[in-house]
Amino acid sequence: MDILTTLCFLCLSISLFPSFTTPTILFQGFNWASSDKPGWYNSLKNTIPDLANAGITHVWLPPASQSVAPQGYMPGRLYDLNASKYGSQEELKSLIAALRERGIKSIADIVINHRTAESKDSRGIYCIFEGGTSDSRLDWGPSFICKDDATYSDGTGNPDTGDDFGGAPDIDHVNPRVQQELSDWMNWLKTDIGFVGWRFDMVKGYAPRFTKIYMEKTSPEFAVGEKWDSLSYAQDGKPEANQDAHRGALVSWVGAAGGSVNAFDFTTKGVLQAAVQGELWRLKDSNGKPPGMIGIKPENAVTFIDNHDTWSQKLWPFPSEKVMLGYVYILTHPGTPTIFYDHLIEWGLKEQISKVSAIRSRNGINSRSSVKILAAEADLYMAAIDDKIIMKIGPKMDLGNLLPSNYQVATSGQDFAVWEKK
Repeated sequence: MDILTTLCFLCLSISLFPSFTTPTILFQGFNWASSDKPGWYNSLKNTIPDLANAGITHVWLPPASQSVAPQGYMPGRLYDLNASKYGSQEELKSLIAALRERGIKSIADIVINHRTAESKDSRGIYCIFEGGTSDSRLDWGPSFICKDDATYSDGTGNPDTGDDFGGAPDIDHVNPRVQQELSDWMNWLKTDIGFVGWRFDMVKGYAPRFTKIYMEKTSPEFAVGEKWDSLSYAQDGKPEANQDAHRGALVSWVGAAGGSVNAFDFTTKGVLQAAVQGELWRLKDSNGKPPGMIGIKPENAVTFIDNHDTWSQKLWPFPSEKVMLGYVYILTHPGTPTIFYDHLIEWGLKEQISKVSAIRSRNGINSRSSVKILAAEADLYMAAIDDKIIMKIGPKMDLGNLLPSNYQVATSGQDFAVWEKK
C-alpha cells in the first residue's frame, strides 16, 4: 500500500508540475512574408530537427483560416482552413503531427477582434458572415458587429469594449452566441486539428473579461495575449528609465483576463533594445530587479526579441547587430522566451541560440527563476540566475571579482558570455 501511494503521488506531481522537467521555449514559425512562399506548412517541416535541437517546446503557427489578407489577420470563414495561403487543412494537421512526434506542441494564432464578411446585406454593406461549414455555425449578420462600428453595424449590437479596428467589422463579444460559437471553433482547433493553445491577437480590441471567458471555455495548455502599448519616451526620443506603468498595464490585463493567460512582455523588448545600445544600466529597476514584466510577474511574461510586426514590417525592430545579446538575456532570464523564425533559421544564429537554450534547459531555468543582478552599467550587464548560471552582455571585459571561481564558461561570443557552476 505504501509503495502504491508513493507511486500515485509521484504521478500526480509529474502531471501538476511539467514545467520543472522541460522549461517552455516558444518559437514563432513564420514572418510577415511567409504567406508569399507556397507550401509554408510543408516547408516548415524541414526545420523540425533544428527546432528540437534548439529546445523548442511550442511553435506559434500563423492564422489558419480563410482571410482577405494573405497573412491571415483579416479572417472570414473561420472553419475554412483550406483557403489559407500557408497550405491546406491536411497539410496543417500533418505539420502539427510531425511536430508532436518530436515532442513539440502547436499554438494557434487566434484573430477574433474583427472579422471580414462574405457578402453584402440589403444596404449594400459587407456584414453577412459565413462560418465555412454547411450549417449555421459562425453565420452571422450585422447585429453581431459592435454598435459603434458605424461603417458596418446596423446599430443593434452592443458597444465596443475595446479599441476600434478600422479595416474590418469589430465583433460584439458581449453577444452570448459570439462567445459560444468562437469557443466551439477554438475547441474544434484543439480536437480536430491538434492545437494545444492560443496566441490571442490584438487583445486591446475587446475587454479582458472576454479573454477570460474564452480561456475558461477552451482550457488551453498555453496561451498568450498581444497587448501592444507604446512605452513612455523622454524628449530625446529614448525610453524613460521608469516603465512601471507600462509593465503594470500588462500585469493588470493578465489579472482581468483571469490570471492563467500570459502576455507578451513588450516592456522588456522596448527596454532591452534601448539598453544594448550602450545603456545597459537600463536593465535594473529601482528595486534592483529586471525592469520589464519579468521583474514583477515573470510567470505570466512571454519575452521576445522581434516578431512578424516589429521586424518583418520594421514597426519597432531590435538593433540587428545586437540580436544575439537580446537572446542571451531572454534565454537566461525568467519568463517564457520566444525565438523568432528569421533569427533561428535565416540569420546564421542557429548554433549560438541553440547553445544558450540548451544551457537554460539543462539548468532548469524557467518562468519563475530568480535573478540577482550583479552589475548594470553602461557597458556591462551581469546577473546570476537561480544560483546556477551567470550571464553577461556588453563589451566590458574587466569583471573584477563579480565572477566566482566555481563557475566555468559554457558559451561565449561577441560581447556576451554565460557561465555554469563547475
